[in-house]
Amino acid sequence: MFFGRKRFKFVFIGAGSSVFTMRLVGDILGEDFIEGGELHLVDIDARVLSPVAEAVGKLVAHAGKAFEISTHLHYRTALKDADFVVFIYAVGAYRAWKRDIATCTRFGVNQSVGDTIGPGAVIRILRSIPLAVEIAKEMEKVCPHAYIINYTNPEGAQCLAIQKYTAIKSFGLCHGTPDTAAELARKVFGVKPEELAYRAAGVNHLTWFIDLNINGQDVYPLLEEKLLSSGYAAQEPVSFQLLKIFGLYCAPGDRHVEEFFSTFLRDKVMEKMNLTWKNNDFKVIDGWRAKDAALMEKILHEDSGYEHFLRGSGETATHFIRSLATGAVSSEMVNVINQGYISNISDGIVVEVPTFVDRFGLHPQYIGALPAGIAAKCESLGREYLLLVDAALEGDRQKALQAMYLDPLCAMCDDPEGLLDALIAENLDLLPEGWRKQ
Repeated sequence: MFFGRKRFKFVFIGAGSSVFTMRLVGDILGEDFIEGGELHLVDIDARVLSPVAEAVGKLVAHAGKAFEISTHLHYRTALKDADFVVFIYAVGAYRAWKRDIATCTRFGVNQSVGDTIGPGAVIRILRSIPLAVEIAKEMEKVCPHAYIINYTNPEGAQCLAIQKYTAIKSFGLCHGTPDTAAELARKVFGVKPEELAYRAAGVNHLTWFIDLNINGQDVYPLLEEKLLSSGYAAQEPVSFQLLKIFGLYCAPGDRHVEEFFSTFLRDKVMEKMNLTWKNNDFKVIDGWRAKDAALMEKILHEDSGYEHFLRGSGETATHFIRSLATGAVSSEMVNVINQGYISNISDGIVVEVPTFVDRFGLHPQYIGALPAGIAAKCESLGREYLLLVDAALEGDRQKALQAMYLDPLCAMCDDPEGLLDALIAENLDLLPEGWRKQ
């Protein structure tokens, strides 16, 4: 379907996520094998969509590629004959995320991010999964050959729902593991990132390095001492402590990892360990967003700054597209439903594993057994996601409540049921109609 082609139709769902859209479009424009095609930008908010479309148009013109650009306020007008549909949407946008964290904090739950695990992830799943499946079902009718490229969090839950309940091919991507590997190469081992060969597996935002190799040498036995001597252990103290406890180093850094282990997000522990990432107050994220807005302003009003978006974002979506179109084999971290890839995690659980990609599609690699404690942690999150995806699609409060009681961060909460009800009540305008009848 894709092999040998040079023109493609891309649809971006949630294109008002301005810099993410720009970076991914920049990656597409930077691929020599892609000569042009169509870019369809979809967002329900015309106010944010309009400037993004203008900036994308200027970026395309600067790159000199032959792309037609169109905007849409509903996905149905954009999907027909699409090749790749990119999910970068967040139901409720930034405002809802901030409100989620404030409500969870009021009930005593700290979350360093609040988008993968914890009650923040619970309400995200209830908001986001119905839309993911709804779009995929429409794709079955109008573009059944297309791939969904998912960047919407929680990544694992999104991929579980799409792969379990629809016939659409998909891959869920996260740069966290390769970014951590690059950090270990440069800052810990003092080598170029391409010199460190690695394998990792687990679940999204909690993968574990199984192998670390430089020039044919196993460097895992050196890792603990190197982390200490380089100062990286002090930079990522939670990840370092988990290495000593579980025997493997994890990715993608403390900001995400600490949410899987509620001990680290207790007030006394955060202060004692002097953690950089405490309860999410959005100050750092606000700074990132301001920087992103400035980049957009340079393109829109100064006709400059194009190189930032054309130099490569570090995201890997175009690596997959390149493999499908040219046959060049790549290996990337992908979220897939386990089918024996990790032998001591149940089939049906969503996992993140290295995956070969070629002209015929995606081929997840066999990992074997993870250490028992690590497998247990991955299994637990996977089963929480199974409950939550069904809760989202069925409007089932009881399953959502069960997931709350299984979630490690809810252990900080005196009233998980009250927190769930508060989150649902605040989000009724963003949830399917069935929740309003309960």
